[in-house]
Amino acid sequence: MEIKSDSLYFHELPIGFFAIHPDGKLIETNRYFNQMFQLKTKDTNFFQLFVSPEASLAWQSLLESNETLTGFEAQFYTQQRKSKWVEINTRKVKNTFNQIFFYVGTIQDITKRKDSELKKESQSSELLTILNQIPHPLYISDPDGYSLLFVNQALQKKLGEVIGQKCHRVLHGFQSPCIFCTNHTIFEDQNSETLIWDFFNQNEKKWYRCIDKAIPWPDGRKVKYQMAIDITKEKRTEFQFNKLLENLQNTLEGTVRAISDMVEIRDPYIAGHQKRVAQLSCAIAEEMGYSQERINGLRIAGLLHDIGKIYLPQEILWKPHQLTDIEFNMIKNHPEVGYQILNHIHFPWPVNKIILQHHEKIDGSGYPKGLTGKDILLEAKILAVADTIEAMVSNRPYREPFHIEEALGEIQLHKNIHYDSEIVDTCLFLFTKKEFQFES
Repeated sequence: MEIKSDSLYFHELPIGFFAIHPDGKLIETNRYFNQMFQLKTKDTNFFQLFVSPEASLAWQSLLESNETLTGFEAQFYTQQRKSKWVEINTRKVKNTFNQIFFYVGTIQDITKRKDSELKKESQSSELLTILNQIPHPLYISDPDGYSLLFVNQALQKKLGEVIGQKCHRVLHGFQSPCIFCTNHTIFEDQNSETLIWDFFNQNEKKWYRCIDKAIPWPDGRKVKYQMAIDITKEKRTEFQFNKLLENLQNTLEGTVRAISDMVEIRDPYIAGHQKRVAQLSCAIAEEMGYSQERINGLRIAGLLHDIGKIYLPQEILWKPHQLTDIEFNMIKNHPEVGYQILNHIHFPWPVNKIILQHHEKIDGSGYPKGLTGKDILLEAKILAVADTIEAMVSNRPYREPFHIEEALGEIQLHKNIHYDSEIVDTCLFLFTKKEFQFES
């Protein structure tokens, strides 16, 4: 049977058109079809254009059982045996006796689209291979329905086939979303932040470091990616280290207090002096915004600042009258002696230097080095103010204690001369506004 196709539009259609006998012989094709497969004659059998015989048989089988067949994709050969992907849409043409005369259809080159799809599939396959090689549990979930979209092999070995199930049920045994769920965090700020956090799994009794990220999914939506690294051993080591550090800190504290008590036992008139100086020094530093670590160093220096007096004869320490110049000069050596005693002890703070400088004045009139303001440690300047206040309000064998107002007036009078102005102002604020009091 011959099909008349002299119409111009038939040949100029921008899509391949064909008509074939049931045995595959070409009856009619348009110009686009011939150009697509570089055909010069109609001697080629349509079925022979299929790259895969299996695909050809599948197409024929489907066409026999359906009046029309649309969207069938296959690879075809050109006349030069180059392959390209095509999409075929076909229908049967029958006579009045319901016999098949021929098949007619359209065919379109979809090579670029298929190459892009295959490239994406290859990339997805490579990505899945990479994710499955990661030895840590990893999953991807839907942030709206909390269903699991992917689990890697490391997690699948633990949980089995769980795709489609709720992440909170599978991972934690909860009937509702976890109260510690990070979805609300990682899906803010245009999904740009990676969240790293530590979590203790009650079911496994293990610590995990979780890495959460909002990532794009092939269908265009944003999904949650989470990888969990087992850090239980690291946490145990960290706990043991912190315990050891705490024990060492307690040992240091005990040693410092023992030394402080030893100094005060030799001089009962200043019992508690070093502790109270340390207390006021720390209060000033805290009010000035010092870090806790720095305050700890200042407290140790305060507890030991008079350790150099241990070399002084008790006759001088207990003398009930005003000291002579020679005796006072001996006492003035105690910061340097304290520095030498502590110089070979490794503190994490400059304790020995603070003690050496705690009698220096910012105008250079202090001792033992006569340092000026810029050369004196801030901690030593704080200690100087606290030491002055506590000494004035405490009882001495040669005088009665001063009132706190007189002591505050002393540092106010010598503000910016002997003492740093900011430290003086802070000390005055503590006593007048915050009602600071020395501990008994």
